[in-house]
Parts: sequence; C-alpha cells; structure tokens
Amino acid sequence: MKFMDRFQQLLEKTLVPFSNKLGQNKVMQSISEGMIMTLPVTIGASVFSILANFPIKFVNEWFQSTGIAASMNAIVNGSTNILAVFIVFAIAYSYGKRSHANGIVAGLLSLASFFMLAPQSIGEGEKAVAAFSMNYLGSEGIIVAILVAILVAASYVKLSRVKKLVIRMPDSVPSMVSQSLEPLVIGIIIFLFVFLFRLAFDFTSYGTFFEFINQLIAKPLMNIGGSVPAILLIFVLSNILFLFGIHPAAVQAAIMPIIISMMVGSSAAFQAGEQIPHLENLAVFAFVNNDSAGGTLSLLIMGLFIGKSKRYKEFFKISLVPNLFNINEPVIFGMPIVFNPILFIPFTLSSLVSGGVALFAVKIGFITNYNPMIGLGMPWTLPKVIASVFTVGWQGPIIWIINFILLALLYYPFFKVLDNQALKEEEQ
Repeated sequence: MKFMDRFQQLLEKTLVPFSNKLGQNKVMQSISEGMIMTLPVTIGASVFSILANFPIKFVNEWFQSTGIAASMNAIVNGSTNILAVFIVFAIAYSYGKRSHANGIVAGLLSLASFFMLAPQSIGEGEKAVAAFSMNYLGSEGIIVAILVAILVAASYVKLSRVKKLVIRMPDSVPSMVSQSLEPLVIGIIIFLFVFLFRLAFDFTSYGTFFEFINQLIAKPLMNIGGSVPAILLIFVLSNILFLFGIHPAAVQAAIMPIIISMMVGSSAAFQAGEQIPHLENLAVFAFVNNDSAGGTLSLLIMGLFIGKSKRYKEFFKISLVPNLFNINEPVIFGMPIVFNPILFIPFTLSSLVSGGVALFAVKIGFITNYNPMIGLGMPWTLPKVIASVFTVGWQGPIIWIINFILLALLYYPFFKVLDNQALKEEEQ
C-alpha cells in the first residue's frame, strides 16, 4: 500500500492542479454540470431498460408476448435513447446561467438549433418519411449536442450584451412578455447562421453535420480488421472517445460485423467438439470490457468500501444495480467520468488490462474454448460474470474476478484523489 500512497501523492501533485484549472474553465464546468443534470433521466430509465431486455429468456418472452415490453421500451426511447436532446439543453442552460445570462433562452436556442441541424427525414425518394432518427437524438448525436450547446449558448451570451440587438419594452409590459421578446433579434441571427451551416453540408457528400461527425470517427476504423491488437485498439479508442461524450456504440459498430462473422465461422468447429479457429479474438472480445465500458463496476464496488465522501458513496449505491446489468450511462454522465481528467488514465487503460488478461489465459491454455452460438444470442443486459459461464465455461468467472480485482487496483489511487477532493468540499 506504500506504493499506492506514493502514487496517489504523485497524482495529487500533478493531476489535481491540472484538473482544478480545467474545472475552473466555464466551458468545462458547463459540460460537466449539464451531464450531471441528465442523471434523473438515465437512472430512472435504467430500471425499464433492464426489464425490457431481461436476461432470463422465458421472462423476456413473456414481456414480449404480453406487450409489456413495448411500453417499457417506450420509456427507454423517451429518455436514454434521446439523451443528446437533454444534454444539449442542459449544457447550454448551465453555460447561460454561469455567464449571467438567461439560461432558459440559451437552452431553448441550442435545442432548436440541434433539431434544425438534425436529419429530418427517414428513407429515400418517395418512401421518405418526415421524422427525426432516434440514432441522431441518442448516442450518435451526443458529440454534436455538446458542440451545438456550447457554440450557440456562447453566441447568445455575446450577442445579448450588444444593446442594439436586445428589444427593450416599457416597464408597463409584464416581465414575462418583455423577457420573451428581448432575444428575438438574437434568435433570428443565430438561426440564420444555423441555416447557412446546414445548407453548406447539404452540398457535401455527408449531407448533414451529424453524418460528418460520425464518419469522421468511424470511417478510419472500418478497415482496421479483427485481429487481437485491432480489437484492443478499437476498445481503447472507444473508451477515450467516451471520455469526450461519444458513445462507444458509434465506434464499436466498426468491428462488430467482423466479430459476428468470426462467431458464425466458428460454430461448425464448436459443434464438432473441436477448438474454434478464432479463440484468442473471441476471448479478448468477451473480456475486453469486464462489465460495462471502462470496467466501472470495479470502481463502484471499490468506492463503496473505501470511499469516505458522502457524494460518491450515495451516488455509487444508486448506480450499482444498473451498472451490474451493463447500463453505464448513470456513471459516465452522473459521476461524471466524461471530461474528467483524473479518471482519464484508468478508464482508457481498463480495456488493455482486462483484454490482456483474457489473451494471456488463452496463451497458457487456461481458456480452451468459446461457445459462439451462445455468444451470438447473449442478451446485452446479462451480467458479464454470468455470461462468461455460458460462453467460456467455469474458467469465465475466474478470469472475470481476476480482472475485477486488477481494475479495482487500477482505479484505486485515482478514485482516492477524487474522494479526498469531495471530502474536503463537504467539510467546508
């Protein structure tokens, strides 16, 4: 533990000053606060998300047959699956408030701009339907939401300080009416720029700003292949991007067709009782995220035992159950891990640690097989420690526990820095 204490002291001397300086930045403060404000949405919806994708087959089938699952999915679709919508308003509201401007107006202008930039039809030609795609309102739209929120809110704040652009009404006019009319000219100016921005992308091969951002991230990864180094690289990159608010689904989609083809191609060998041809790749894939992205279950449980601040202990209690079922958004956006420089190193390295342990287990002959047919049909909400029994066998939980302990040790010194900071704030 002396090494851990010394390492923690080193982190406090190096990372904490940088973190504090970053934390004093208005943009970073607004993003962090905006993310935390979405916590009621993500926590509240997580229960329905687990039930709608219940990991026990006959229960899930009963939910589907009775129609209950459809209503539970509607709750998820109206909350977590359109998280970008809440994020764009919350961040802009926070920025406006911190700039001593009208936070509500900043939020509404940003929200409107976000929808203006989004694709507004689904399908092509005569089959096109006027509608917003859920993908762009959810995980694939989060980075756009952050950019739009900051840019529009900052523009509103600066323009609102130009007296000629603010409509002033006589004192006799009710304050509710005058406050609504004050930013009228500013709104027109902002929407004009949004129009020109959207129009510019209409004449590109991308079509929309959303598609430009997604292709900018995903396209370089499409030809990376399905080797073990490629799998590790994809997941390390997805962890890094998640720290900036980009959901891993947008990145991991680049490698999923290759993983699925490996599973399908390995099925015949498994049925014949032979060792499957892509064992190393599939074993690494199975454990590269030991639970949710970043192996955050280790962080939560470790924090519950050693944490001293009320802030983190109470938050971890609330987030534990969703995280156990691989629902990570409450931790990512509620703690938050997004834009948190202190947790950058352990969150990024987590996939290298857990994926590396799985690879080593195959190399030494501890993991000897993988069931690709179960891997193909595994419910995503099934806790990874249980899923590993069905895909790898009795060796699975052992590898999971080893990874769990290693990740807890990886997070320990970094969490202690955060916990000490929170404890000092609570004491003050």
